[in-house]
Amino acid sequence: MSDKVWIVLSSTSNGYQLYDPSEGVYSLSPTRKKVKFREERILIGDHVSLDEALFIEKILPRKNTLQRPRLANADEIFVLVSCIQPAFSSYLLDKFLSLILSSHIKASIVLTKADLLKKREFNALKKRMDDYQKINFPVYFLNTHDETSLDFPKLKEDIKGKTIAFVGQTGVGKSSLLNSLYPDFTRKVDALYVNSGRGRHTTKEVILLPYPDGFLFDTPGFSDLELQEMTRLDLASCFPGYALYKDKCQFTDCLHLPQSKGCHVREEIGKELSEDSYQNYIKILEEVKENERWKKKL
Repeated sequence: MSDKVWIVLSSTSNGYQLYDPSEGVYSLSPTRKKVKFREERILIGDHVSLDEALFIEKILPRKNTLQRPRLANADEIFVLVSCIQPAFSSYLLDKFLSLILSSHIKASIVLTKADLLKKREFNALKKRMDDYQKINFPVYFLNTHDETSLDFPKLKEDIKGKTIAFVGQTGVGKSSLLNSLYPDFTRKVDALYVNSGRGRHTTKEVILLPYPDGFLFDTPGFSDLELQEMTRLDLASCFPGYALYKDKCQFTDCLHLPQSKGCHVREEIGKELSEDSYQNYIKILEEVKENERWKKKL
């Protein structure tokens, strides 16, 4: 077995597309047999080693995994939500952030199509995003077609040297952002394509794209997101901002409900924590509760 480490970029009908960071070359290698890591199959972003016949032999230990979309070893997840077309949804944003935090991955927020907002609308949304910045989520307002405007230069600098995943709603402009970050993504790179244009490209599967400043995951968009693997206690711990205060709650199994006694999270609602997001939390908590009921019936 070689000591060389390869990075899984995509899955093809012929096997997996791999990347060698030291040589910058691509190679296709299926597995000789079913290779698993802690009972899980190979994920895009996995680091693997090959045997003498250039079959994938071993999956190296993962830094982390994201459940949806399924990927491994991201340094940071950037959640893309649209300011308009589709309309901004703090509910969907809070769901994405909860999922990412449950995987113990750093998260940032990207607001796309900010250039389409009127000044009054922009200021109102910026004020709303202050709630997320207070609980340690970086926020970037972008026109994904203009790398010189708004927060685009800052985002471009902040992702350098990292493995970044862009996730979010369908139609928010993930592919447009990728093309603006590195125009060469418009070229064919073996089996990997990212089309230029105006949002016409629809990503149907997770792919990892190498570029001079690091690696970028492109992922399928979602119109909704179900937290099927999460319990109510999980959500109470990983909902955005709640980990900062939950340890001060009187009870370790506190769900931060209006009737919860000694709940420190509830005391911060309207202060350091958003009332709007708390209403999202209550709604999502009911959805997770319903998922728990279905699991018990199976």
